[in-house]
Amino acid sequence: MIKYILTVILISNFAFGLDLNNLLNNVKQSSNKELLEEQKRLEEFLNNKEKQKQLLIKTQNELKQENLKTKKLKAIIEEKEKVLSKQEALLNVKIGDLGEMFGSVRQTSADFLTNYNRSFTASQFPKKEEIFKKFSNSKKLPTIEELTTFWHTMLDEIIQSGNISKYKATVISDNGEKTLKDVTRVGLFSAFSDGNYLKYSNDINSLVELSVQPSSNYKSEAKDFENSSNEIKQVLIDPTKGTLFDMLGNNPTLMDRVNQGGIVGYIILVLGGLGILFAIYKIAILNIIHNKIKKQEKNISNYDNSNSLGKIAEVFYKNQDNSINDLEIRISEAILKETNEIKKGQSFVKLLAAVTPLLGLLGTVTGMIATFQAITLFGTGDPKLMAGGISTALITTVLGLVTAIPLLFAYTYISSKSEAIVSILEEQSIGMLAKNLK
Repeated sequence: MIKYILTVILISNFAFGLDLNNLLNNVKQSSNKELLEEQKRLEEFLNNKEKQKQLLIKTQNELKQENLKTKKLKAIIEEKEKVLSKQEALLNVKIGDLGEMFGSVRQTSADFLTNYNRSFTASQFPKKEEIFKKFSNSKKLPTIEELTTFWHTMLDEIIQSGNISKYKATVISDNGEKTLKDVTRVGLFSAFSDGNYLKYSNDINSLVELSVQPSSNYKSEAKDFENSSNEIKQVLIDPTKGTLFDMLGNNPTLMDRVNQGGIVGYIILVLGGLGILFAIYKIAILNIIHNKIKKQEKNISNYDNSNSLGKIAEVFYKNQDNSINDLEIRISEAILKETNEIKKGQSFVKLLAAVTPLLGLLGTVTGMIATFQAITLFGTGDPKLMAGGISTALITTVLGLVTAIPLLFAYTYISSKSEAIVSILEEQSIGMLAKNLK
């Protein structure tokens, strides 16, 4: 048993010794290989160092040569600049007044270009813009032919300002559609197509229908003017080349003003409308009653109980055999009853005439509160913000006054008419009582 154990140990030691020898041999081989590679790299580095030196020397020589060329070129440039300055001085002497003329041409062309971009002639003669731009942006003196072209273009633009022309052009309608239409241009002031007034937009180089057109009368005049040939027709024009029409578009309409009043404005209009309708109804009723009473006055003994005087006469004739006091009491009751019927509804009209301006004042106060809140948030830097808020606030006051004034006149008329009718009834009643006393 011991022999086997010893044999195993010896074999293990021998195998381990062999592994160590192999490892040592591998390490030596790797070291030798690395040494050879390092040596090779060192030799390559030394060889490259020599090459770098040679390359540096070559580059320095080239730099010297380039520096010499630079000095020569600088000398040439200085000589050329001297020649150029002499030639410029000579050119200025030869130009003389042509420089001032060139500046005048540029300024005139720029002015014409500004007016042309706002003119309706741009839709009819679009090529003129290139001529005006060429001269306004030019940096060299124009030739005689170019000056002649510019002169003729200016003359044509002046002539067109006094002409009435009909031509085809692209028109953009309110819904954004582009359509080729027949356009009538009146000088540089106005243009219209199918009775609709147009404006020229330089941004899109096209004619555009005005968002807010003049009244139908002016539109019909424009249409008649388009269809006329040699007849003399009147037509509305804008001497400011569209500025007044733009202002017309910015002005709010009646409905815009009403909408600015808000809920308070609508309440005022509803109450005012109801009040005016009731006042008209009441005035009509009072006139009918007054006419019937006037008719009854002519023959009071033949009374008709469909009118107030007839009812009082009926009471009188049916009770004329009673005592004077009893008859007077019955007639007074009849007059009081008719008076209440006649004056019914007057207080309603009076109430509306008093309430509508108060509602207008309420809307103004609430609008001013909203305006001051906006000023608190955004400050006073934008006057339009305050002006718009104040204008909106005052609309309710205007609506209140507009409704209160006719209601007040109506109430005065109704009240005076009612008093006149009651006075007739009282006078006729007193007359009947006086006859009974006789």
